Amino acid sequence: MTPQVLKQRVEARDRLVLQAEAVEVQMQDQLRGALARGDLSQAEAAALRNERQLRELTENLRIYQAELHAQADELAAAHERSEQMLTRFAALFSTMPVAALLVSFNGELVEFNAKAALLFGLRQRASVVRFLHRMVDAQTYQDRVRPAFHEARNSGASAIDNVDFIGEDGRRFIGELHIARLPSGLAGAHGGRPGDRFGDADQFSCAIIDRTEHLEDLNALQASAQALRQSEAFLADSARLARTGGWDLQLHPRQLRCSDELRRLFDWPPGADQPATLEDLLALCRPYDRAAFASAVAAAEAGQAFEIELDMHTPSGRPLRMLAAGRASHASPAQGRASHPGPVDRVSGVFQDISLQAEARHQIDDLTERLHLANDAGGIGVWDWNLNSGELVLDARLHSLLGLPPGALPPGADLASVLGAQLLPEDAPLLAAAVERALQQREPLNVELRRRAPADSAAAEGPAVPPTAVPSLPGKHWLHITGRAHFDAAGRPLRLVGCAWDSSPEHEAARLRAAKESAESASRAKSAFLSRMSHELRTPLNAILGFSQLMRMEAESGDLVLKPHRVTLIETAARHLLDLVNEVLDVSRIESGQVEVRLSVFDLQPVLAEVLGLLQGLAAAHQVQLHDHLAALPPVPVLADRLRLKEVLINLVSNAIKYNRPEGRVDVSARTAADGGLRLAVADTGLGLDALQLAGMFQPFNRLGAEATAVEGTGMGLFVSRRFMELMGGSIDVNSQPGKGTCFELRLNAPAGEGGR
Repeated sequence: MTPQVLKQRVEARDRLVLQAEAVEVQMQDQLRGALARGDLSQAEAAALRNERQLRELTENLRIYQAELHAQADELAAAHERSEQMLTRFAALFSTMPVAALLVSFNGELVEFNAKAALLFGLRQRASVVRFLHRMVDAQTYQDRVRPAFHEARNSGASAIDNVDFIGEDGRRFIGELHIARLPSGLAGAHGGRPGDRFGDADQFSCAIIDRTEHLEDLNALQASAQALRQSEAFLADSARLARTGGWDLQLHPRQLRCSDELRRLFDWPPGADQPATLEDLLALCRPYDRAAFASAVAAAEAGQAFEIELDMHTPSGRPLRMLAAGRASHASPAQGRASHPGPVDRVSGVFQDISLQAEARHQIDDLTERLHLANDAGGIGVWDWNLNSGELVLDARLHSLLGLPPGALPPGADLASVLGAQLLPEDAPLLAAAVERALQQREPLNVELRRRAPADSAAAEGPAVPPTAVPSLPGKHWLHITGRAHFDAAGRPLRLVGCAWDSSPEHEAARLRAAKESAESASRAKSAFLSRMSHELRTPLNAILGFSQLMRMEAESGDLVLKPHRVTLIETAARHLLDLVNEVLDVSRIESGQVEVRLSVFDLQPVLAEVLGLLQGLAAAHQVQLHDHLAALPPVPVLADRLRLKEVLINLVSNAIKYNRPEGRVDVSARTAADGGLRLAVADTGLGLDALQLAGMFQPFNRLGAEATAVEGTGMGLFVSRRFMELMGGSIDVNSQPGKGTCFELRLNAPAGEGGR
């Protein structure tokens, strides 16, 4: 029975009591009235009537009282059951394995259990009023939590996930929120304070589940799945780039699985629509490799790993060179026998397409064979110096070339000391410096050095070297060494690799070529000399013979009249012929080494004055002024042959006069050279010479085009002058530009202890 029904019963009882009191008052009034009138019968009838009504009211009151006692007992039992239910609810609420809150509709926190206190960092403080919106992210509360309470109010329950909660200690976490509306009677009774400020207002029980770790695990799982997918994609890309495919042969039942990449390599259809078998793989092997692969798989089934190269082909016949590898996988060991592997239940392996590598190996083998043939033909030895281990390796050809027996190199020997021992003492440091530059400055090693006479190669052990490798040649012996250093990513040298060969035959061939070219040049010079000499000699001889014949013919006819100009022409031609013969004789004596040069110390100024005095008439005839810049200087001592130097000056000054322009000038000056000698310059203001003329300046009988002019000459003066200067230890240089004149400069030696100017 509900409290409302009990209340109605009590109100009905109270009405019966009031009715009984009213009947008693009415009876008393009727009795007094009847007695007052003296009507005893009416008074008796009224008394009986009131007595009967009182008995009915008393019976009804007794019945109501009994019902009230029964209902009170029932209400007490119900109250006791309610108290028990509240006790069980409080115990259940406080011991729930999840955080539980009791929240009013306006969001005020009424009650919380220990799990909620631990999760949100709450402490029991009676004076503190807490609200749910302070325990949830503000935006999340407005957008999601508040509408969830409205939904629970209307439908009785609601739930949302991924709610951002905030504890009193500042900790944030993600969780689920489950909301259930409490019945109104239970809500009003909870807390033991009926009629408090909540009254029968809606209250909600909230369960909160912390999903932070779950979400972290889920995120980690997703990250792991993503990493796994990336790893699978990476492995697939790597397998594709490496042209590698996997296979797995299950033994019980016997079944072969192949990767997509392996199917692509063998031009098989992708996927498992057409399953492959071991027989299909064997059918792709060349006949001579089929048995080898079958034996390797059988050995793997027995627990032995294998790795072999096979010649295979695709179903269409395209050739493949494959590297096949496989190993056995054992089943899980029997219980109690963990130290003993179980039986082989599958064989797994890979195929790698090495067709390109095999082709490259073939090409390398061909190139290596050609290199060996070339090295054998050229007598070239190879060396390899490992800088990390310090090991120096020489091939058999280089051992034989150096006269070293195999194994003669001491441990840790370096290249400079081993090869330097074969060189002349003065050339060994050059090799060490070149090796240092190759290692430190990355310069290619390329040196050609003189070596000691090679040892008898027959005394060295090891394979024979072709006879042309180390020829026996007279004179110097040479060793040509080349190489290059290899460096790591940090720039540290790792290896120095190169080769060496005896280059003495090359030097001998170069010497022979030079000798041949010199002989050919001498022959050409001789031919040119004879050609020019014949022309130069015929010119004056023709003049002499012509005038002599005229004089003879006139004498025979009796008309001989001496004509002075003819005699002069004959004399001039004869003198010119004599000059030619003298110059040729001078050249001949110079070339044969018969010209004696007598060096002495003398003053240059008198010699120059004599030369200018002899040529003053020639200068006047050509309207050229001579200027002696040495006349105003103190004595100028030089170390030379006085006669030969005078001849050189006559040649230079006469040329400067003859090839000058009218009203031109010739300047003779001197200056001190950097080496302490004297520089004597003869400069003119003539037409100058071009590069082609300068190139043929000192060739015998080469007049540089002047033979087409009226200027006399033989073309031998400059050639003889240069040879005289060389014999005296000096030199002659020329500097000229077209239109700017020409300057010849003599380099003369100063006496010991003297300085020039």
